[in-house]
Amino acid sequence: MRVAMYDRVEPPVPVELPFRLVETSSWRAAAVLLVLVAPAVLTAGLASLLLVGQALLAPGARTIMAQHPALGLELLAAMAVWGYLLGLPLKRLFRRVAGSRVIEVDAATVKVIERGPFRSKIWSVPLGSFLGVANHVRASLSGTRHELILVHPEREKSVLLSLSANIRQEEVERVAELLGHKEISPSALYRFKVQWPRIPLPAWRDPAHA
Repeated sequence: MRVAMYDRVEPPVPVELPFRLVETSSWRAAAVLLVLVAPAVLTAGLASLLLVGQALLAPGARTIMAQHPALGLELLAAMAVWGYLLGLPLKRLFRRVAGSRVIEVDAATVKVIERGPFRSKIWSVPLGSFLGVANHVRASLSGTRHELILVHPEREKSVLLSLSANIRQEEVERVAELLGHKEISPSALYRFKVQWPRIPLPAWRDPAHA
């Protein structure tokens, strides 16, 4: 979920419509994680490359590769997957350091501007398409935080409205009323909406042709 990467929301709580929120991440916390994770990832990647290099330089290994070219392709695929797994934490940390999000909400529409290190993205959805407002508690190594989230049926479109060490119940109800929605359970954030493709029926079985 994208809301997990942000730990600052300005202004702290929406007061009236329309409103504009700016979400960013703490550079200090992300930089510390980057300093800790980057050496470990680079060390693991270098060790893997050295092991593969030694294996390929061995005469017996080269003979096997020559006799079974498919093994070489499997080895390359394994190296690609391993490289992706090693680089994924760095990519996420870099996005956290350089990323930000601007949310603009009026009586009809929610517009989101996502800015990242490599590209920006703008999208919008009707305010009425959301399910409701949830008071979600997130636990991490640094403690717990309360997140006020406008929940959308498509999980990646859920919007972080406010975060704090504690959000009062009356504040949740006030924001929900402001947006014309009800308070819902945080479990709604973890329900996946599956859209099955519609298979056209033969004309003789389709009710539309009856």
